[in-house]
Amino acid sequence: MNLIRPQHGGEVWKHDTEIIDFSSSLNPLGPPDEIPSIIHENIEKIVCYPDDTCTHLKSTISNYLSVPEEHVIVGCGSTELIKAFAEAFVRPGDRVLVESPTYDEYAFYCRVMGGVVDKVSLGENEEFRLSVDSLFDSINTDTRAVFICNPNNPTSRFEPKNKILEVVEECESRNILVFVDEAFIDFVGEGRSASCIHEVQNHDNLFVSRSLTKIFSVPGIRVGYGVGSKELVEYMDKTRLSWSVGVLEQFTASELLRSCGSYLDSTVKFVEIEKRYLYEQISGIEGYEPLRPDANFLFIKIAQLGIDSTDFKNIMLDKGFLIRDCRSFGEEYSNYIRIGVKNRNLNDTLLEALKEVSEISV
Repeated sequence: MNLIRPQHGGEVWKHDTEIIDFSSSLNPLGPPDEIPSIIHENIEKIVCYPDDTCTHLKSTISNYLSVPEEHVIVGCGSTELIKAFAEAFVRPGDRVLVESPTYDEYAFYCRVMGGVVDKVSLGENEEFRLSVDSLFDSINTDTRAVFICNPNNPTSRFEPKNKILEVVEECESRNILVFVDEAFIDFVGEGRSASCIHEVQNHDNLFVSRSLTKIFSVPGIRVGYGVGSKELVEYMDKTRLSWSVGVLEQFTASELLRSCGSYLDSTVKFVEIEKRYLYEQISGIEGYEPLRPDANFLFIKIAQLGIDSTDFKNIMLDKGFLIRDCRSFGEEYSNYIRIGVKNRNLNDTLLEALKEVSEISV
């Protein structure tokens, strides 16, 4: 089996010098202030094994989302849930549909299980929006599951709920599962009302995943959760790794979800201002063609600079910035980069570096 592990951003640990990380798309407000005290108050619990069933955290998630507890599953980041979904439902020879470009872990874990991955290209001419017709044309009798990332990584494109449900309902009629990844949906103003979380009780083929990593800016605390029908969740629960979510992670996640209302509201307002600012400023620099962002990161074409994304990444590293080289999403994206939204000072610092590269390249 010829498998290549997916590549990701956030690899600041590879570099000896201090690097400003624009490659990972985290909350620009930074982690909530209460995290250190939560960890300190629960530090003595590390002498115990964590609750393998995450009962307390599941109850908190159930209350937070207003969904029955038996519909909730918790994982070591949402990536463990992707793995558990593939292990539970994908068999050798099953066809799986994913968008292109999108998060690589969907295809990777389905291939690990022997699945055949078909990609539905998101057209540049259509601003990388999902074509429902193209997706439906790609479905055949061997199709087992469809993965949709909403907002999509790396394009930052957010699709309306009715469009996602059109896919869910068509797939339901053909006995096909749909995995919807909403890791970035809390950064979108209409994200709460557009989420498919509450549709799982109406569609037995639907599973929706979320991540605390991005919205709370805690990539070092690995907690993700998902919601699906009772039957789907029970199957996935059998495949997950025992004790995958640690004691401190469970308590921290529970406290954050109980008290995050104002933090989430502030995040949406902050990101809306800064993503618009970055888009407008980068659009005005010769050589860059950013896609108008829906989430907290920008997908930018750099073909006019005359250098590819790997060379661009290395140039930016020399200037003290880590950006996401999108070649890892496929060779056809070797002229694209992705940058996360940060605070105004850091964004302005990045803009100056982008101008410098433009001046020597164009």
